[in-house]
Amino acid sequence: MNTEALEYFIKVYEKKSVTAAAKDLYITPQGVSKTIKQLELELETELFYRGPRGVEATEAGELLHARAKHLRYLIEDIKQEISIISGSKGILNVLVTYSTTAVLPVDYLFQFSEIYPDIQLKLREYPDEYPLANLFDDEVDVGLVMDPEGIDNCEYEVIAEGEVVLIVSNSHPLAAREEVSVEELTDDPIVVKAVSNGKEHLFIEKCLEQGFSPNIVHEFGSILTAHRLCEINEYVGISIDFVEESIDNKHLTKVRLKDKIPQHVYLVYRKRGVQSKVVSLFQKYIKELK
Repeated sequence: MNTEALEYFIKVYEKKSVTAAAKDLYITPQGVSKTIKQLELELETELFYRGPRGVEATEAGELLHARAKHLRYLIEDIKQEISIISGSKGILNVLVTYSTTAVLPVDYLFQFSEIYPDIQLKLREYPDEYPLANLFDDEVDVGLVMDPEGIDNCEYEVIAEGEVVLIVSNSHPLAAREEVSVEELTDDPIVVKAVSNGKEHLFIEKCLEQGFSPNIVHEFGSILTAHRLCEINEYVGISIDFVEESIDNKHLTKVRLKDKIPQHVYLVYRKRGVQSKVVSLFQKYIKELK
């Protein structure tokens, strides 16, 4: 059993069609069918049957699918670690979201490959609100994210703690305050960071708990947009303490919230029976770095 056969099996299972799977895999349907048939011969059982809704998995197929992704990751890990032992460069695919780089700048992350020259770090950066779950299924070994909820088959741990803060222009009435309660913001025009579809910003959730809907005038993608709106239009921006510390805008004042709203950075990695040595080294590096 090899990773290619598992990849073909997973794709047929998900698409419920050999033809659709072949299209995604950029090979012929005959090639997919041949690989699946060889896998069935190896396992001495049928994995699929023709059902009313397309290709359906047998009981054995359901069992294999439940284990297939873990097996594929395990085989990939073994190959990677053997390649490192043999003198070849291993690759670690790392995902970061924008806000996490305020705590762990990308130049610090790339220093991992300087400490471990046999491991090439491939880094990809995404917006905080980007749907990340599928990336961890197929493309990412480890990630630094703001919200690990919805990322299945992964484990996570807090790497850096933070909390929601307000940002206002230095001339804003709230700028003279050290702390402000959520209830005092019922009428203020608010700008918040955009979040994933189907989710609500933690600040908005806190307002709803207090019995009111905040006056959201803009949902931003870049914190620089929020800063400009706060400076020019006297809006109240909702940000994170470590993000503001990394930018240090002299025209804005950071104000704490009495109602503490945690915003942490999480290290996320695939759930495995035995953790990859490469991922373990990266975990250790991140913990020491912070």
